[in-house]
Amino acid sequence: MPRTVALEHAPVNDAGKYEPLPGIILKFRYITIDLSNLETHYVYRMGMVCFSRDHRDKHIITRGNVDGIVSAAIFLSVHPDAKVTFVTSPVAGAKALSLDTVSDELYLVDLAPVPDLVEAVRSRRSSQKLTLVDHHPSSLSVECQTLVKEGVSAANVLFHHLRPRDDLRKLVAVADLVEYMPTPLLDREMRRYGSQRVDQESMVLDFSWRLIIEDDRFRYSAAKLLAQGLWPSQVDLIKRRYIQVVNEKRWPRALAKVDSALKVRGPLGIMDEMDRNRSLYGFGTRALVEVAYRRGCGYAVMINPRGKYSSVSVRGISPASIDLGRFVEDFTSTNGVDGGGHPKAAGARIPTCSNELFLDNLLEKVS
Repeated sequence: MPRTVALEHAPVNDAGKYEPLPGIILKFRYITIDLSNLETHYVYRMGMVCFSRDHRDKHIITRGNVDGIVSAAIFLSVHPDAKVTFVTSPVAGAKALSLDTVSDELYLVDLAPVPDLVEAVRSRRSSQKLTLVDHHPSSLSVECQTLVKEGVSAANVLFHHLRPRDDLRKLVAVADLVEYMPTPLLDREMRRYGSQRVDQESMVLDFSWRLIIEDDRFRYSAAKLLAQGLWPSQVDLIKRRYIQVVNEKRWPRALAKVDSALKVRGPLGIMDEMDRNRSLYGFGTRALVEVAYRRGCGYAVMINPRGKYSSVSVRGISPASIDLGRFVEDFTSTNGVDGGGHPKAAGARIPTCSNELFLDNLLEKVS
């Protein structure tokens, strides 16, 4: 009979290669799965099959961007066996938190306390210790330890809280740079390694995760190896993906697409004709923000119609931008469906019939 294992993440060796689990065979009514084949591990990691109870007592829930990957690396450097969950939004973070009834200590990193998350925090087990780590203040309060510092990346806040090895400072500098945060730490690391090195390493990590947006296996493996104090370019699986993105010219192609479709209304740079067949090669709002900035816009707005509802992302480019998180919360409380975020970055799901109303209200607010 095959032995039972918890398969949250397959082992990764020093070269960044995934390791099989030899001798583990799963037999179901209609199929037999040999887990010596690595690719099957992660099919079941997402909860489709439960092999055994996960007893890890530390859990970090964070975003899947550079700030989140670096935050995960910092966390894993201190807690090597911790559970890591990457999410796409605070609402998804709330769901991940609600599903964890085992971990004794949880960290929510770079997740704005939207109503769903506030409720999930309130509903957690009383014995669970919860820490919210963020780099933007919020109008909503949460019932847990809260670490918030403006002007730095979330990874920067987590680094100074956990105090891991000093060689991880360079990764924090990478996160600060990608988040457009001119911090003292970033300045020191640029003087130490050279601004060109830090800038290049930031690009390597940022481009690499965008190759396959949905690949959390890559994110975890990258974070696990970065936790050793390596530069992104020193991790083979990161460097390979970066080279592929560069060779396929994904960044300039994304910029060209945005440039041809961007609409400018006052200080707003708007893309509102996106659909599932129109790809920005994984760069999404980053490409939009870059083009909107070049056009002199103070805000970047992306609206993706999805039938009855649309997903909306808003970014503040101007230093004097309004509190976008508060604006989105107010709009969705009146017009539906849900949303929130930080002063400089927010997202929402709204009725598609309200798209123009959203833009009109935002334009009135920022003018």
